[in-house]
Amino acid sequence: MTALLTSRQAYQNELGGARWIVSASLLAAIAVAAAMGTSSIVFSEPAVADILMAAVIVGVPLLGVTRFGHMSLFNLVAWLIFVSFGLAGCSMSTNFGTALTHQVVTLFLALGAFVLAGYVTADPEPRFRLIMTFYVVGCLIATAAAFVGYFQIIPSTYDLFTNYGRARGTFKDPNVLGAALAPAIVYVAWVTLRSPPRKALIAAAVALPLCLALLLTFSRGAWASAAFSLLIAGWLALVTTRRAEDFRRLVVVAALGTVALVATLGAALETDAIGDLFEQRASLDQSYDEGPDGRFGGQAKAVRYILDNPFGVGTHTFRDSLHPEEAHNVYLSQFLNAGWIGGTFYLISVFGTLAAGVYAIRARTALQGPLIVATASFAGLVFEGFVIDTDHWRHFFVLMALIWGLVDATRPEPDPRRRAYD
Repeated sequence: MTALLTSRQAYQNELGGARWIVSASLLAAIAVAAAMGTSSIVFSEPAVADILMAAVIVGVPLLGVTRFGHMSLFNLVAWLIFVSFGLAGCSMSTNFGTALTHQVVTLFLALGAFVLAGYVTADPEPRFRLIMTFYVVGCLIATAAAFVGYFQIIPSTYDLFTNYGRARGTFKDPNVLGAALAPAIVYVAWVTLRSPPRKALIAAAVALPLCLALLLTFSRGAWASAAFSLLIAGWLALVTTRRAEDFRRLVVVAALGTVALVATLGAALETDAIGDLFEQRASLDQSYDEGPDGRFGGQAKAVRYILDNPFGVGTHTFRDSLHPEEAHNVYLSQFLNAGWIGGTFYLISVFGTLAAGVYAIRARTALQGPLIVATASFAGLVFEGFVIDTDHWRHFFVLMALIWGLVDATRPEPDPRRRAYD
């Protein structure tokens, strides 16, 4: 039975005398593609993507198509330590059941990132493209739903796909839709820069509806995250460009893309409903940001509780009994949930992942482009984490996995024939 699960052997089925052979790598690719393509459909939990990701976590390693390197293993240990302290802190939570569920979900997402990283490391370029292509497909599904609801193409879906006049698509919250669209926009922008003309035009055409959907989320954090990621990706593309032809194309695409984006957004803002809400949301003096019970007052309060409680206060305790809502800062939330030690390991993993991605980009290899996309996109989410809780965003873990896997793939695979003392 074990022999059937090796990467060199195949699943075989006899049907009407014909032999069908499906390789282990193809089975794994189908599972990963399905999980990525449905990752945007999260009306409820567990979502379909969670069920498919569970199959990936269990099945992909058994198929023998993974290779786990030092980066992935180190971060897995960091997340296990972080979750362990979070689980210990559940004993202090005002609602033990929801706190425990939160930590178990965190563990599940971390394990999914670890397996995806090992999957990418084993064959990085095509698997990076597979994951990002189907991630974009998932974002297009969410975008289509957002348009159907927001523009009332099907009137009965307005309440289903919008929230307080803001598009949320197939997500539960407009802020999450906006944040999820940002990496997809960075990826299609990169494809536009680096691909042959026909493929570049297709990617540019895909980028426009994604950008419009991002606007319709009216998420200030997502706008800033997307802009930040695109600026980093553009800067990295500029400093790593090796040929004058690539530089000229970068300038042309950036100029045309900016004109097309401004024209599209300008046309959208001519609509009174969009223009009015944009003006309101673009303001930095929202009522829920100010005062002791607002976003920034809550963050200041969270800092005081962190300093006074080295073991944390337990998951969700802050929002349930100390403040009307969460801290709206994922880093503060992790220290509240898991104490000083757990929070420190969270910081080590997140900022260590970002630093490793930036460092790996220095090497002029075939993985430089994928690393730029993953690292720039992840940097936007790291930045957004200062104003919102990102700890259970699925795309956050997907991007971490890509960086872990790509960084590990840049290191040569050890020769098993070599003796340990050589």
